[in-house]
Formats: sequence, C-alpha cells, structure tokens
Amino acid sequence: MNERAHIDVFIDGLSRYFNYLATELEEPNSSLEIGAPYLLSTSQPMGLDFTGMISVSGNNLGYIFVSANSALLKRILLSYGEVDLSDMPKKDLIGEIANTLAGNARRRLGADFHISTPRVFDGGLEPSKYQLTSRCYVLPFRWKSSKAELIISIRER
Repeated sequence: MNERAHIDVFIDGLSRYFNYLATELEEPNSSLEIGAPYLLSTSQPMGLDFTGMISVSGNNLGYIFVSANSALLKRILLSYGEVDLSDMPKKDLIGEIANTLAGNARRRLGADFHISTPRVFDGGLEPSKYQLTSRCYVLPFRWKSSKAELIISIRER
C-alpha cells in the first residue's frame, strides 16, 4: 500500500471518529475540518499540548501520533459531562483517540498491522528522537474550532 493509501485510511478513520462523536453527543453541526496533508521535516518539532503515540509493526513499520491542543480535549471531555478537566483526563483521552484511530486502521489494513498500546506525552515531540522509518505526514484538523494533528510515519516492510 502506498503512502497516499495509508493517509486515506486515516482520513476515513478520523472522519468516522468525529462523526460518531457528533452523533453520540447529538451535535450534528459540530463538523470536522480536515486540512491538506503535508510533509514534516525531521528537524521540525511536531505536536501540540498533548500527544498520543502508537507504534506500528508487522507488515508495516512506524508510528501514528495524534496530537491536540488542550481546548479540543477539554471540549470533548465537557461534551461527555466530565467535570475533571485536569491534565490526567486529557492524557487518557488523547491516548484513547490514538488507540481508536489505530484500531480502525488495523481493521482496514489487516491482522498483520500490529499496533502497540498508546504512549502519551505532554506537549509536542522531537522527530529526531524517534526512528521514523518513512516520511512523516501531518494531517491538520479542527473540531469545534480547536486544532489537532494526526501524524503518520508508516512504511511497508
């Protein structure tokens, strides 16, 4: 599968996640805005306030990162009726989002698309600290005017 096909799988998963969220919360007007994917240089920092990372192995190698600003995570938590808006629920949520998107991709890419449990970080990441096995694509998106990024660095074995 080529890089564009991988990106399309994640765009579809991202759309389905936020459409489900809007339906679940009975907020049909809370649309997801997906920007154009772009390449990230390994010298550029990546990510926003909170980042969830999934390692990929099997027939593919690499990483999936989901990073969001605090406002987006706060909006989702409030939508679910969460009263604790400290960093810990935000970290749990970004890890859950990363895991859900990776799991949805696994359904499309097959059982040999192995995913790890999520790791969660405060803030962005330095790409040079990770052995990125392929080009790193950033897919910026907004939900309820709050921004986030889906960062994909995957190649076939």
